[in-house]
Amino acid sequence: MTPARHFSKNPKFNDRLRQGGLYVAVAALLATHTQCTNSGGGGDWEAVTTYEVTKGVQTTLEEVEPDKFEVVDEQLLEGKAASSVIIKRLTGEVDTLGLAEAQSLVTSQDTVSTHSTTNNNTHYRHGYGIGPVLYWSSFGHMMGRSFNTPSPYNVYRSNGFASSGVTDQLRSTALSRTEMRPVRGRTGFFGGSGRSRFGS
Repeated sequence: MTPARHFSKNPKFNDRLRQGGLYVAVAALLATHTQCTNSGGGGDWEAVTTYEVTKGVQTTLEEVEPDKFEVVDEQLLEGKAASSVIIKRLTGEVDTLGLAEAQSLVTSQDTVSTHSTTNNNTHYRHGYGIGPVLYWSSFGHMMGRSFNTPSPYNVYRSNGFASSGVTDQLRSTALSRTEMRPVRGRTGFFGGSGRSRFGS
């Protein structure tokens, strides 16, 4: 009869046991990280809230220099489709545009935030072109501008008017939706430098 072996007293066996336990612990850690990443419970995902505007805006612009405008009035309207823009020119002419007509005046370049949000801006001290003024006023939310992007300085006639509350009313009455999206700048297991996404 073969005598029983006492493996617990064998140094080699104990070393292998410790090594095996270490491998199991590392494997469990990796599995947990992968599961959290795939399920959205880890740091690779973020909650993003988007808004769909339901109210409209009537925006009044005044020309302060040739082809330079400022917002002098904003009014909340019941429906988005009723949105309009009133343009008062230096010549005394007054134009009224509907939503689609006003949207056609805004180019992709007008939607890029390159202007100062403080009163230290001197380059644009006398207003902006119609496109930038429309997009960076409350009217811009009719075209999908995020509520998290502040208006540049001098889009409005005065800083006080910029706090008229129309944007706040648009946000409070908008339909909101929150969804999980990949965090920008993370790719692969350890993350990377790639960036792709939308913002609202």
